[in-house]
Amino acid sequence: MQIPKTYRESRAVQYPEPVSIIIVKDEKGCYNPMSASWVTFTSIEPRMLVVSIGFQRHTYELMKNQTEFVVSFPSAEMSSEVEFFGSNSGRDIDKLKALGSATQPATVIDGVLLKEAAVNYECRITDQLKTGDHMIFSAEIIASHVHQDELPRIYMLGPGLFGGV
Repeated sequence: MQIPKTYRESRAVQYPEPVSIIIVKDEKGCYNPMSASWVTFTSIEPRMLVVSIGFQRHTYELMKNQTEFVVSFPSAEMSSEVEFFGSNSGRDIDKLKALGSATQPATVIDGVLLKEAAVNYECRITDQLKTGDHMIFSAEIIASHVHQDELPRIYMLGPGLFGGV
């Protein structure tokens, strides 16, 4: 039997939840990573995904002025990156430099891949849809990369709690 709960209470039982890192270039040429959970695959052919980003986020400001970005699915060893990229703003700090995160150049777009991520996707924005206080960016996946050691992904197990499944 279902019982009524607030939205916040119902969200607490939705874990584990996938976590990703969106990386988009800023106006100074720096690559800004932001942790995000709201990434969904939407099409096999063409290969597409969507990412939902809040209007108050620095990454939203960057995304609306760019045509491409990277989605990284962090490995189980990357909890410090997920936490740091999600709790600091690229308005204030070069997050990749501050954390010393290992990157490598993307192969098709002007972007960077996280070397220790389980998976990286190079994406080109195809459309946008406003949904309340977020913008959904749809994108075509134009290149895919997997860590050579086939590392397991990290998930959000609860607020501020990360680990494997």
